[in-house]
Amino acid sequence: MQDYRRLRVYANAHALAISVRAATRVFPRSGYASLKSQMTSAAESIGFNIVEGCCASSQKEFARFLQKANDVQRFAKLPEQFGFAIEYTDNKVNLRYYEPDFVVLAKNGIHHIIETKGLEDVNVVNKDRAAKLWCENTTRLTGKPWDYLKVLQTEFTRLQPTSFSDLLVLSPSQLV
Repeated sequence: MQDYRRLRVYANAHALAISVRAATRVFPRSGYASLKSQMTSAAESIGFNIVEGCCASSQKEFARFLQKANDVQRFAKLPEQFGFAIEYTDNKVNLRYYEPDFVVLAKNGIHHIIETKGLEDVNVVNKDRAAKLWCENTTRLTGKPWDYLKVLQTEFTRLQPTSFSDLLVLSPSQLV
């Protein structure tokens, strides 16, 4: 995994996000909230996309782990073309869409929405809440158990699991 903090492009993206946030502070309070939110989100997403790109190998590593885990019946990496997204509201109460990284069916019959994380932004807590709610509602509607699992890259690397159930030993602060 490449260290994004050493990339000049990341430093420029981070500086841009700070500049946009500072510039939008002077916007009038009424009538500009949506524009302000869109501008800051767009500027901040540049840095997060760079981080995701640097961490892309972590998703490949996680997919290899799922393929080898003997307690995984099947899994899918969810590409954007599938259109699977969970609605959530961001910290500015704007409607957003969250695209989970993986869906896993464990051999014990539990379906899991999996989010692998290298870096967390301010909206992760909102995405986590929406994903958990989606799983609860889907379980209720289908009668099949669904659960949400967030796997932090640092904890995954530290743990070096060999089975899917090994991930469940992470502390509740690591699994949401």
